[in-house]
Amino acid sequence: MLAVERRNKIEQIINNEGSVLVTELAKRFDVTAETIRGDLYKLERQGVLIRTYGGATLAGSGEQDLAASERDIINYEGKQLIGRRAAELIRDGETIFLDASTSAWHLARCIKGKRGLTVITNSGKIVTELTDCPHIHVICIGGQLEHRNMSFTGRIAEKTLRENYYANKLFFSCRGITLSRGLVDSSEEEAEIKKAMLDCSESAVFLCDHYKIGRLGVPVISGLDRIDCFITDIRLTEEWTDALRENDVKLITVEK
Repeated sequence: MLAVERRNKIEQIINNEGSVLVTELAKRFDVTAETIRGDLYKLERQGVLIRTYGGATLAGSGEQDLAASERDIINYEGKQLIGRRAAELIRDGETIFLDASTSAWHLARCIKGKRGLTVITNSGKIVTELTDCPHIHVICIGGQLEHRNMSFTGRIAEKTLRENYYANKLFFSCRGITLSRGLVDSSEEEAEIKKAMLDCSESAVFLCDHYKIGRLGVPVISGLDRIDCFITDIRLTEEWTDALRENDVKLITVEK
C-alpha cells in the first residue's frame, strides 16, 4: 500500500472513531510504529488530527465536547480497568466525591459492594447507577442540568459543595493533562465544580486514560501538585514519571 493511501485510510478511521492509537494502526497496516508516527505528523500538519501521547484525536473534537452516551465508548476497556483499580482505594464508611466524567461513572459501577459509603456527585448518570444500592448514601449537589453531560453545574452547585460538603477522597477526570499546563477541561462550568471538589477533599485521585495525556484545553483546573494519585492505563515516559515524583504524586498503572 502506498503511503498516501495509508494516510487516507487513517483519516477515514479517525473521522469514524474520533481517535487512534499508534500501536493499533501499526498492526492494522503491518508497518512500524515510526512509520505511523510519520503519517500522523503529516496529517496533523494538514489539520486532520491532533497528535496525543501514543496516538491522535480528531482535530476540533474532544471527549468532553461529546454527549455522555458518546463518551462512554471511547477507550471503554481502559476506563473500566482504571475504575476497578480506583475502587480498591475506597474503604467502607468513607465519603467520596465523584465528578461527572465517564471515568468516574466506571468507578461508580465498581463500588456497589461497599458498605456505609457516602457518594457526593454532580453526575445524574452516577446517581442513576447507584439507585439500587441502599447501603450507599448518595448525594446529588443539584444546580443547573447540563443535558449533554448529564451533570449539574453552575453557581448554586458550586456554592452547595463549598458550604456543605467535605470528602475523604475525590475521584475525577477531565479533558486532558500536560506537563506545562497541568489538568485542563473544555467547560468553565465543569472546571469550577472540579476545583470546588479539590478544595473540599483530603486527597485527590486523577483517573487518566491514555487519550487524555498531552491533550490541551481551556480552562486550567489545577497543576500536578493538587493531585495525590494518578491512575492510568499506559506506561508513562520517564519525563512524566519524574514530574509526578517531583510533585509527590503516586502513580498506578493498570494494563490490559
